[in-house]
Amino acid sequence: MKSNAMKAILLNVALTLSLSVSMAAAAAAQDKPEQAAAKADTAPQPQQVKTGKEYLGPTADSIRPYRMSGRDPFKKTVKPKTARGKQQAHLLGFPSLDVRRAEFRQKIDSARARDAAEPDPVSQYLVSELEITGVFRDERGFGAFIRAQPSGTMFFVRNGARCYNGEVTRITGDGSDSTGAKVLFREVSYTELNGKRSPQEQVVTKSPVDKK
Repeated sequence: MKSNAMKAILLNVALTLSLSVSMAAAAAAQDKPEQAAAKADTAPQPQQVKTGKEYLGPTADSIRPYRMSGRDPFKKTVKPKTARGKQQAHLLGFPSLDVRRAEFRQKIDSARARDAAEPDPVSQYLVSELEITGVFRDERGFGAFIRAQPSGTMFFVRNGARCYNGEVTRITGDGSDSTGAKVLFREVSYTELNGKRSPQEQVVTKSPVDKK
């Protein structure tokens, strides 16, 4: 009887110990999440560093009143085209007398090689270089005596005589004393504008010079 009673007491003690261990393990398992959460709550949080005063918008001193610009803000501004200055045509000059004489000699050589008539010596000179010394008349009509100012050479010419930049178009007057005598020239000059060369013509009237 005592042996059975002892076994029953030992069995109860074992069951009690086993139940206590199971309950302690369950409580420990339940406390772990709570402890983890508590640790998370008690962990130091990163502090926000304040760099200055809290921005509340622009200050009153920085605000400028609105002023109308006098134009429609939705209208596209078109830049005015700047007018280019009008270019002036400039008068072109002529070669020097030495150059013209060289050209004249080449024309003589070319004419002789072709057995043709030689050019008129007056063709070396400009209209402005010719001076009328007198007018005469014969069976062929009017003629004029001309002196080339650069060289002092004397020539006589009739209508149609060509010079370097023109020709004699008309000779009029009294052949006895040259009173009222006139020699008309067609004078050609050249102007250049924007790289384009254009001829200009005018009538030049010359009278015999006064020999007194």
